[in-house]
Amino acid sequence: MMGMHYLSMVFYPLHEGVTMEDAEALNKYMAVAPLGAILLVIFSHAIRSFIGALVATLLSQVSKWKNSTAIKYQFLFIGLLFTFAGWYNLENLIHPGWFKIDLIFYLPAAYLGYSLVAKRA
Repeated sequence: MMGMHYLSMVFYPLHEGVTMEDAEALNKYMAVAPLGAILLVIFSHAIRSFIGALVATLLSQVSKWKNSTAIKYQFLFIGLLFTFAGWYNLENLIHPGWFKIDLIFYLPAAYLGYSLVAKRA
């Protein structure tokens, strides 16, 4: 996800003096950030959920974990975990009001990651 954030800064550089580590300056930037920059943030969050579920699903197919019921629904855990983390982020950093739409992409992205590599038995 952070890789995607840094890649988006190639197209939409942060203002002078704003860094990813400075929450106050980042809050001020988010208030005036261009739409494209915000959309790339939403995309990077969905990619995080997608890749997390994809990797977890691949790991769950290791023979010693294959029959565990808990492992079969790891995409749901990852999607919910990232949804909560996204909500926490929304509470602590300033975002445009419509940015809450970001929260609806975590679970579908996790399910997509899962469904691409899940082996049906």
